[in-house]
Amino acid sequence: MVSAYDLVVVGAGSGGLSAAKQAAKRGATVAIVERHHLGGVCVNQGCIAKKLMV
Repeated sequence: MVSAYDLVVVGAGSGGLSAAKQAAKRGATVAIVERHHLGGVCVNQGCIAKKLMV
């Protein structure tokens, strides 16, 4: 288990996951802290704008 991280992301919504992914691609050691489900409220409860899919 790693005891030191280059980046700790609080919140695993779309922004947090994107930030963590980009940092990891660049070689950073990343930890994500999330209280609920990965992806955030909009991804898991469907509040993403539907007009974008039309």
